[in-house]
Amino acid sequence: MSSKKVLVAFDSSTMRRLVAKSLKEDGYTVIEAKDGIEALTLLHTERPDAVVVYIELPVISGYNISRIVKNANEMSDMVVIICALEENSVYNFWVENSLSDGLFVPEKENLSELSSMLERNLQGIEKKSKPGRKKKIEAPDQTKLIETAISAFDKELFNLYTIQSAYKNGISEFNISRLVEELAKSISGIYSYDVLGVIIKSKEPIEYYAKNPSMSQDEFDDFIDVCHSEYMSLHKKSGKISWQKNRQTILPINQEEQKNVITKKVKTYETLPRELSDEIPFTIHVASFNNVSINPRTRERLNFLINIYSKLFIRAIDYNAAKDNEVKMRKAFSHFIPPAIINQMLVSGDETNSTVGEKREVAILICDIRNFTTISEINEAEKVVEFLNSYFATMGRIIKKHGGTIDKFMGDAIMALFGAPESYEDNGNRAANAALEMRHALNDMEITLNLPVDYVFEIGTGIHYGATIVGSIGSEEKKEYTVIGDNVNIASRIEGLTKLYGVPIIISESVKKDLHDGQYVRHLDTVKVKGKSNSVAIYELNSADTETDPIFLDYYEKGMNQYSMGNFEIASEYFSKAIKKCPSDKASKVLLERCKVYIHDRPENWDGAFALTTK
Repeated sequence: MSSKKVLVAFDSSTMRRLVAKSLKEDGYTVIEAKDGIEALTLLHTERPDAVVVYIELPVISGYNISRIVKNANEMSDMVVIICALEENSVYNFWVENSLSDGLFVPEKENLSELSSMLERNLQGIEKKSKPGRKKKIEAPDQTKLIETAISAFDKELFNLYTIQSAYKNGISEFNISRLVEELAKSISGIYSYDVLGVIIKSKEPIEYYAKNPSMSQDEFDDFIDVCHSEYMSLHKKSGKISWQKNRQTILPINQEEQKNVITKKVKTYETLPRELSDEIPFTIHVASFNNVSINPRTRERLNFLINIYSKLFIRAIDYNAAKDNEVKMRKAFSHFIPPAIINQMLVSGDETNSTVGEKREVAILICDIRNFTTISEINEAEKVVEFLNSYFATMGRIIKKHGGTIDKFMGDAIMALFGAPESYEDNGNRAANAALEMRHALNDMEITLNLPVDYVFEIGTGIHYGATIVGSIGSEEKKEYTVIGDNVNIASRIEGLTKLYGVPIIISESVKKDLHDGQYVRHLDTVKVKGKSNSVAIYELNSADTETDPIFLDYYEKGMNQYSMGNFEIASEYFSKAIKKCPSDKASKVLLERCKVYIHDRPENWDGAFALTTK
């Protein structure tokens, strides 16, 4: 049985008596009120443990009674249960925003539940009850009642203003400096300080200070030292902190220029809160030239400020940490991925798009260094890795510049995509221009490796344009965004043919169709890669300003035309003439040797395509 005192406030005498009778039967001492004024008077004189009040109580409504009780220091630990004839969204809104302990709909069958509801809430606050609250006082006059109500609503108004100010100025930008400035303004409206310090808990603490011009620099330095000491004791952090690394000075408290300022000394100092945690990530340090201690009301308001701003600082710190990580990510990938693609990756956040396969037309560029295995064998591993990093960085910047994305590094080889994840109207042309610039970049690259005798540092590049499946492929532990399909294999085979035909860059027919003006191409051959029946026309790619003997080109093209038609004897004559004009052209030599074989052993069903027997 309970011995607690409960105020029951209803304008309906029937409902008031019904609720009072039920509570008395459960052992509560009950006092009754029929309107808001009587209820507020009894709250002062009787100091009950709990209030059961009707939401539509006359004069002062039930939810306003709750707001007064919860905001008045001498009554804030009272339990307030608001009653209504029904539960609806309007009543729920006012109950939740009046600081009450709950909504109850009284009926004859459920009144025992009201006692249980009271008991649960009373047990929760019993340990926090304020000494002396039980003491009765004389009935207050009208002035005292008005003063109580105004004081309670003054506190609520302050809280609402603080929340509005904090969120309006801070949450939209997550700007820590702006938040500190607003916090400083709010503190100045509560406590008249002459020097302020705010230290925010971060990887490296962030410091903000404001001081009265009357404070000497030595005095200010002493204040900062005390702030550091207090912060360290509250943070309980071991090791050194790089103070001044993240220190900023807020505008002086008194911005007017003062002449003949008399320096003053600090007489009072206070640090709030008295404990740092994950929920409270900063300390406030205030000091004054006057002997003005922080009274309980001021301390309560400062603690309220801390609770409100803590949430904002946590979000701002997390937001800025995420931005820092984004900057690092952009920097790490900027050598290889265009900015537009990085933005797409960061903004999207939709993992399903990156895991589901998608069919796309993609230009695949594969490039590797000629005979790099031989170079690796005569150089130290550290030198090889150092050079490759420099080489990949240079090539990566060029690929990114032309809108491509590096798919992967394979030893000394690079596989780049033009058309995934971001696609353009001229993916093939972009890949071709990237290949030309990559080759040209070798002229300015410093080769820091030991090279075999007579070795010329060169790269071979193959480009093919076709349909692929793109998406994140792999296991749960590791996935990579890549492309798969026959056209990827064709690109790899074309790159391998650069060695056979002795040219730096080979492109397929599909890439040739996408070229703009400004490139020179030579039809090298038509081939069928191993395991495939469809043929692929391949072309040497070079820049338009490449100097090539026109007579050589005429012989070569005529030879290629005759070769394609199966006239191998005539073709061999033209290829022989081409070699005389350009003895270093390996493609002419390859085709000439093939013609000599075909003259004596003509292939069946000749369609102009050479079937490759190796990958």
